[in-house]
Amino acid sequence: MVKMEKIKKIKLFSLATATIIGSSLVTSGELTANASSDTNTDNIQGAYYYIDGVEYEVPTEEITNFVSKDNVTNLPHDYSMDSVSQNITPTTACDPTWVFSGKRTDSGFQLGKSGTKVINKTKDNLTEVSSLSTDTSVTGKVTGKSGVNWGVIKGEVGFEIGGSVTWKTHESTSITVRPGDWGWIDYGAHTETCKGEYYYVTNTCKIQDNVNIEVKGPKYKAKLAKTEKY
Repeated sequence: MVKMEKIKKIKLFSLATATIIGSSLVTSGELTANASSDTNTDNIQGAYYYIDGVEYEVPTEEITNFVSKDNVTNLPHDYSMDSVSQNITPTTACDPTWVFSGKRTDSGFQLGKSGTKVINKTKDNLTEVSSLSTDTSVTGKVTGKSGVNWGVIKGEVGFEIGGSVTWKTHESTSITVRPGDWGWIDYGAHTETCKGEYYYVTNTCKIQDNVNIEVKGPKYKAKLAKTEKY
């Protein structure tokens, strides 16, 4: 009973804070749902990623992987290697350098922020913008060691994994909602995670200061279009 009352209160609050746009309703703020922990695919109308400014749709059969935190997503037009490594062949002399030898363990969508809800109270499909009130970014991070050389890691994984992907407010996109539904856009990034060994090679080819690290970073701008009954 408590749960039902809470749901009713949330729904009433959402409608109370809405503003009328034509025959639709659009909430005044972004959703707080955390897509990184939401593996439900039933409410996903479509999933999209952008390479060099070109939009591509995630294949239907890959959407489950795309929203999972544990699987690797195989995307068309994405030529990531499943593993990355740099092997050091022992010799009498080496150029002193840091090395990252790792494997891609998972990839998929990470939420930056959800846009406003579009509520369709008409009898026809309705298309409105799911707006961002502020810019939102997804940034790369590393666990297991501080002060890593991001250039070394970038050289191995093949992209700016330590950088960030940002959605600007003016880049907000529209969502098409069926009668009786509400919909919104989750704005974020397609990220990849690599786990492996990070170590230093001395001028005598000795390996030292080796530590296991996990590196996660945004590769492409991405979004989810979501709809469900309200």
